[in-house]
Amino acid sequence: MNVGLPGAGIGGLYYLICTAIMPFKEIFMTLTKPKHAFRYRLVFSQLSIASGIILGFIGIYKLLSTLFKTDLSLHVSINHIGFLPSYSLPVVISLALLVFILVVIEVFAFIYRKKDSASVKK
Repeated sequence: MNVGLPGAGIGGLYYLICTAIMPFKEIFMTLTKPKHAFRYRLVFSQLSIASGIILGFIGIYKLLSTLFKTDLSLHVSINHIGFLPSYSLPVVISLALLVFILVVIEVFAFIYRKKDSASVKK
């Protein structure tokens, strides 16, 4: 087992993606549904937590750079062999998986809402 930074795993990335989408979804729901109240407190609190996670990543990066007196940034170079360097493939695969999971969840939620509203109308 490999120990990493809290919030930097697949669950943490999923949370950060969801909180980035949340304000836009709430604004869309407020504009399209007349009875939907914009939940600004929930959106603000979730964005605050996500901002804290990102600031924590930046702080850890700065701390490690200072302690080890090195530049920890990854320099990406596009060469003639391939577009993506091999060390970026895990990040790309994780993000693609997260986007797929998010799309599947939203589709199922949309289908469930349609079935639920159809059963209420009967």
